Amino acid sequence: MHRSFEAPCSSVSSESIQDTDQEMQIVEELHAARVGKSVDLPGELMNMEIDLEDDVHSSSGIPSNNTSDRKLLIVIDTNILMNHLKFVRILKTTEVPGFDKLVLIIPWVVMQELDRMKEGKLLKHAQHKAIPAVHFINESLRNQDRKLWGQSIQLASQKHYGLSDENNDDRVLKCCLQHQELFPCSFVILCTDDRNLRNKGLISGVKSLSKEELSAELLHLSLNTDVCHQPCIPKQQLKAETTPLKESYEEESINSGLAILLESIVSDLEKSLGTGLSSILETEMKIAFGNLWMEILYLKPPWTLLHLLQCFKKHWLAVFGLVMEKNLLLTIESLYKNLCKANKAVDFTTVKFLLQDSRSLLHAFSTRSNYDGILPQTFAQVNKLLQTFAEVKTKLKPNSSENTVTKKQECTSLMKSHNQEITVFSSSHLPQPSRHQEIWSILENVWITIYQNSTDVFQRLGSNSALTTSNIASFEEAFIYLQKLMAAVRDILEGIQRILAPNSNYQDVETLYNFLIKYEVNKNVKFTAQELYDCVSQTEYREKLTIGCHQLVEMEYTMQQCNASVYMEAKNRGWCEDMLNYRI
Repeated sequence: MHRSFEAPCSSVSSESIQDTDQEMQIVEELHAARVGKSVDLPGELMNMEIDLEDDVHSSSGIPSNNTSDRKLLIVIDTNILMNHLKFVRILKTTEVPGFDKLVLIIPWVVMQELDRMKEGKLLKHAQHKAIPAVHFINESLRNQDRKLWGQSIQLASQKHYGLSDENNDDRVLKCCLQHQELFPCSFVILCTDDRNLRNKGLISGVKSLSKEELSAELLHLSLNTDVCHQPCIPKQQLKAETTPLKESYEEESINSGLAILLESIVSDLEKSLGTGLSSILETEMKIAFGNLWMEILYLKPPWTLLHLLQCFKKHWLAVFGLVMEKNLLLTIESLYKNLCKANKAVDFTTVKFLLQDSRSLLHAFSTRSNYDGILPQTFAQVNKLLQTFAEVKTKLKPNSSENTVTKKQECTSLMKSHNQEITVFSSSHLPQPSRHQEIWSILENVWITIYQNSTDVFQRLGSNSALTTSNIASFEEAFIYLQKLMAAVRDILEGIQRILAPNSNYQDVETLYNFLIKYEVNKNVKFTAQELYDCVSQTEYREKLTIGCHQLVEMEYTMQQCNASVYMEAKNRGWCEDMLNYRI
């Protein structure tokens, strides 16, 4: 099943999946737009004269009676909302030792920049990142979440320390300085990945951190709950009358620290695994479909890790299932499920399974190719994340021998469950297991035959058909053969769908049986319609048939896409679909 080859250089993976490069591109382009004044506030806003005392609290959502509380106010720049929204969500729920509350501050200019990007008027390529950020802010404000404040238009219009409103960096910085004045007992941090803006903040007396720096410091605070040793808080901000933290508060801070770290691990995993899987996807799709691969591809780049996993699932039967073990599809489905879960809320078990499944997936594909050297690098990065994960577990739970035993039991139980799922697809305890397996092997052979022939067709219809090793002699022959393949797939699907219909009976198997007889695919194994019905009536094989039905639907769609891409050329040549009469 496995064959060795040298993977061609992956162009899409090197250009479109490098999340770090995309993040830096957003930071740099946004900074350039700010300097170029392409995201200025309306001029009339700058000239407004507003009584700050009357309007600031009522308009911004800031509780005016809590200015004496010790809060950690984190001003969030646009690039953080765009590139690290998951981190921002976790940050909003974080408890930080030594502070009554952590609050996120969204400057007015940040909301304006997001709005322009959402509408495609600025950084159009990043529109897909701006939309969820806008939704997040809207949801928080609509629900009157007291852990997220928006700078009001009244505050944004005020002159402050002579800062120029011609520069949006200065507007973000002004928001920080205003909140330092409004909340003298609190501590303000500017979070931005724009290095120049951080420099401005530090010069102006505002602690300014990148996402990675803020994540590291908050994690350190959570793991070291003695407030007197907080690294990001100046000594003058700390009060001598620090009281011991309660046990429940320590637990909250540990949980916050764990969430921050787990988000960081998942974020790193999405980047490294995304790079590896994009290389695998592009390479295998090119082998299967030639130059038509991008037209057939389920989701076009740029990809997220979720997009990549969806592509692997969508093209499993037609591409990956023919060169990899069938059990690997379960690993991909598990990765997809746990990644969706982690995007909503990270927890220890979910991240553990994500890392383990990622390593298993990469190891499986490494037996086929190193994919131009990308796979070994990705594998090393995932192993490093697993090591980090294990070290943090030790730091967070240093005296957890009982917990270790529990986790081992949990892992053993889950592995047993996983193995039981696998046996459903590999073997089953049936009254006539060998006979049913023989019959099922015929259906698998039908698929293999369709795949092999469709691969020849796709290669011949590709733009570089002269360089392919297709068994089909001409473009015209390939087009007509494609029509035959689509007709065969329709017949098979009709037969399977009749069997899977509610309250199906023996007569419903005849459509599929007649197809198998018509095309003489069962030359080596003879069976009756009754035997076929008995086989597909078994729960195990019915489940397999359901999966096969979905995958055949995907194959039919792929064929239709291919047909549409060459149909006009065929029509212009005056080809007749019935000129030739090939059999599968």
